[in-house]
Amino acid sequence: MKQEKLDFNQVSKYLDDKLILGIKPSLLRINKILELMDNPNRDIDYIHVVGTNGKTSTAIILASILKTLGFKTAYHISPKIESYTERIWLDGDLISEEKFTRSFNRMYPYIEKVNRLDLGGPITQFETVSALAFMIVRDEGMQVMVLEAGMGGRWDATNVADACVTGLTGVSLEHTEILGETIEEITREKVEVIKKGARAATISTERKVLEIFKEKAEKMGAEQYLYGKDFDITGKRMLGINGWEVDLKGIYGYYPAIRLPLMGDYQPLNLSLAVCLAELYTDIKDKKLDPSQLKESLSDIYVKGRFEILKEDPIVIADASHNLESIEKFCHTIKEYFWDRKKTVIFAVLSDKDYPRMIEVISDVADRLIFTSSENSRSLELRDLKKEFVSIMDNRQDISKVPDEVYTIDTVKNSLNYALKISDTSDIICITGSITNLEHLDIKM
Repeated sequence: MKQEKLDFNQVSKYLDDKLILGIKPSLLRINKILELMDNPNRDIDYIHVVGTNGKTSTAIILASILKTLGFKTAYHISPKIESYTERIWLDGDLISEEKFTRSFNRMYPYIEKVNRLDLGGPITQFETVSALAFMIVRDEGMQVMVLEAGMGGRWDATNVADACVTGLTGVSLEHTEILGETIEEITREKVEVIKKGARAATISTERKVLEIFKEKAEKMGAEQYLYGKDFDITGKRMLGINGWEVDLKGIYGYYPAIRLPLMGDYQPLNLSLAVCLAELYTDIKDKKLDPSQLKESLSDIYVKGRFEILKEDPIVIADASHNLESIEKFCHTIKEYFWDRKKTVIFAVLSDKDYPRMIEVISDVADRLIFTSSENSRSLELRDLKKEFVSIMDNRQDISKVPDEVYTIDTVKNSLNYALKISDTSDIICITGSITNLEHLDIKM
């Protein structure tokens, strides 16, 4: 019987429904579907980016640099905010809905074959989109693909790629039920993406992370490059909402006065890793990155949902910070940029996060705090958010760091509408706590 073709909305629903399968640490299913499709993951070069935070920004910056250098470049990132097309970028453009749908329909018979096998359950959403990305990139004749690991490294579906260059951002506690309960255990999972004879770099400066990174690199005979030793930021100047001007010392060159139009004091560090990885790859290809090319590649760089300004008067910021480390960086950035403005923070969080400490950090910067839900099955219940907040406030010694107003509102969209209604044009409104918070916003406002 001939398989009926799905349209893009039906494909999206199919993938959304796959979320119920959760995360299944294994490479059996992804390897099998790729084998059925003649192993499209073996046809091009790969640069793999792993770490707890900063992966998406690093991957997008890196892909833009490589494209400017003349390489036919793709990236695969996750998760999406609005559309699955955000996850696959082909040499300057996100994949079209038409191409995504056509490719999925071609791959669907292989999905069914894998699901009929006893490989620890059906193929998951992340495995499906990863396999699709490998197939599309081969079909489009790309030369190099920047891969962002979804979670961990060892059992991540992207780890079927034999990456010639690997970048590690940093490591903090997250997904402890799967990756391990200590920084050391989680690091060991992430460094498993370092392949034999590859080149590996990290911006982590944490001693226990570096020890494990170096140990794995040496075991694999991989060259290793460390931030502060082999590459560095020698100067940076904040340009307000226009981002940064950064002076970089690379492995093979010096790049002064590089404009990076991304807000957040963590973005210059992501840039330094992206430049390092670009240098390592271009050296393999007997090319060299020069400052003018780097500047050109960054002129229109855009990362959705990463301290993204959606609107002005009042300024509305969408941010995907979803764990303690990223929330701490987000709050530091808010205070640095907007220390003199009244801040409304709209906050929803998934129930498996370290939400007590995240609420505590958010409460330090919010003048007005709105607890809400992301309308996701994993979102923490409003009553639990409010209960935790009350407990934190009851035990707080410094009562000067307490929000003046606290609300609970059912959805992110309704929370934003209310915040806009009661805010002055000089105020700041921030939506943060989970990438799922941004799914129901009109990003263009």
